[in-house]
Amino acid sequence: MSVETTYESLFAHGGPWTEDDYFALPDMPAHVELVDGSLLVTPLSSIPHARLSFALTALFAATCPDPHWESLPGVNVRLWQDHIRAPDAVVIRAGLDVLKVQIPDVLLLVEVTSPGNFRQDVVVKHADYAEAGVRFYLRVDLHRGIDTLEASAYELVDGAYREYATSVDGVLALERPWPLEADLRALARGRR
Repeated sequence: MSVETTYESLFAHGGPWTEDDYFALPDMPAHVELVDGSLLVTPLSSIPHARLSFALTALFAATCPDPHWESLPGVNVRLWQDHIRAPDAVVIRAGLDVLKVQIPDVLLLVEVTSPGNFRQDVVVKHADYAEAGVRFYLRVDLHRGIDTLEASAYELVDGAYREYATSVDGVLALERPWPLEADLRALARGRR
């Protein structure tokens, strides 16, 4: 895409962005989300971030015991009108054929933090996902590097997230939404 096309798509737009405007954007050399009528643009992720997102998607796909759910890399998740997020990995109702996934079809969202986005993932998205009613949220804190990577798993209880699992030395063990264990530091390094 040319610089002119990117500029025209992003900066010549007047007024708040709608979902139709958002989905009409051309492919971008960045990660773009629609947040209450504004675009949130972040750089593409690091290799460990991409590796971990891919590995978690594969791990959920391999371990999910219920064929009614499937694991995918980031897809468009509609939290509410004009608010579309693209998490790093998702577990959604199997077999959907849609442009944007609605919250009733979402079981789990995963965000992997980076130095440039950790506040969004730790504070803003945490609150947004709870408000929208996402049942499970897994946040992997990679923003300080692989050697200190840890993760926290949250479950929605009475409209707020309650932490129910935390990794120890990078190893995460979950009982919900189904049992699994993973060495997240090894996954971020490309080891299984």
